[in-house]
Amino acid sequence: MIQSLKRMLAWPFRSLFWKLFSWFWLTMLSMMAAMVVTVAITVDPSDFLSERRELFRELEIVSRKVERMASGWASHTPFPQFTGSYFYLFDPAGEVVGRRTVPDELMSAYDRTHHRKEPTITFRSGVVVVGPRKVQVGTAAYDLFLTKEIPRLVHWRVTKVMSKQWHLVIIALAVSFLLCIMLARYLVVPIRRLQGTSRSLAKGQLSARVDESVRKRGDELGDFARDFDDMAEQLETLINNKERLLRNVSHELRSPLTRLQISLALARRKTNEAESEHARIEREIERLDELIGEIIRFSRIEHGATNEACEQVNLHQLLQTLVEDADFEAQAGNRSVRLLRSQAVELCAVRDWLSAAIENMIRNAIRFTPEESTVDVSMLLEKDSIVIRVRDYGPGVAEESLEAMFEPFNRLDETRGKENDGFGLGTAIARGAITNHGGTIRARNCYPGLEVEIRLPQGCQPNTKSSETG
Repeated sequence: MIQSLKRMLAWPFRSLFWKLFSWFWLTMLSMMAAMVVTVAITVDPSDFLSERRELFRELEIVSRKVERMASGWASHTPFPQFTGSYFYLFDPAGEVVGRRTVPDELMSAYDRTHHRKEPTITFRSGVVVVGPRKVQVGTAAYDLFLTKEIPRLVHWRVTKVMSKQWHLVIIALAVSFLLCIMLARYLVVPIRRLQGTSRSLAKGQLSARVDESVRKRGDELGDFARDFDDMAEQLETLINNKERLLRNVSHELRSPLTRLQISLALARRKTNEAESEHARIEREIERLDELIGEIIRFSRIEHGATNEACEQVNLHQLLQTLVEDADFEAQAGNRSVRLLRSQAVELCAVRDWLSAAIENMIRNAIRFTPEESTVDVSMLLEKDSIVIRVRDYGPGVAEESLEAMFEPFNRLDETRGKENDGFGLGTAIARGAITNHGGTIRARNCYPGLEVEIRLPQGCQPNTKSSETG
């Protein structure tokens, strides 16, 4: 219970839980307040013994005070003051002493009760009249009456409740608080669990399902959880079938490719007259073999499959090595790659995945940066993240295509020009590798050029599985 309360208090105050709780609790408090006010307005005081005694007590205290003042004792002392109470003194002729205005309800009550020996309580038109109380002033008998009007009666009653029954008020508030907490939690916790499952699916955990306690519910949330699990199961089946298809097709293509290479070698031994055609066939075979290799690599990274264990990778050294190798290759095209700034950072990662992601982005930038220009690479720390940026000075990418460029087999020929002769898998492989490390990758136009930003958490835990053999 304590742990559950701590988790609830950790939720942001803009969350649905606190909104539901606030509305339910305010509604209950409003209903309680409305009931109290309604009772205070409509209930006859004579129905409550304690209230009747309290009114008679006030009248008795003031009557004694008046008698003492009339006999000359402390004549300068005013009437005692009671919250919301007014006192009227009638002489034997029925005239009010010292008052200019008298409520009609009081006059009506006086006409009906002034001949009585014991005080009574009347409640009419929102005014409580208590009296008469016979007061001896000299040799004459005066009638003392007490009145309370609706606003002051309500205030008086509420004050009495708060002063004498405060423990009941606290208990009522505490019970309503707990009931509203339980109701809001009953509605919000299943939604939170659904949200957690959807986030797990978004991270690639296709086996994630909604908690059994939510699926067993008999309401709309239970129906939604069961439908959500059905959707997740179909999604897992579709993605697994796609991954299996990629792997199977890639492996099946390798066999005829091997036979084609053997056939080409035999054909070259028999004749040298078609050397150009043989060279063309060899290039296409190599290209097809490279494509199959990229598909297999993409499939494994997307599926989180690797034969490598996570290790402490020195990102500075890795980045420096990749930049030096890329710069050596780029010089053949009159281009260069430079490392602008870097920091000594170590990260628990799969070296092959990180290397593939960064290398693909650098090679991609080399293809599109103009001759006699450079590709700029940098790495720095921002809060708890490691940020790697790769920038070229080429034509950039259309704004609407910045997200699509990381999709597999997506080639932006109309934007990037004739140099875009790759397979469309390099950026997809990079995204898969970075995502498996809990990071993000995105691109933006810099005018001129394109900058790709890789952001990795310093304490990442790579999402890996043992790779299939074969």
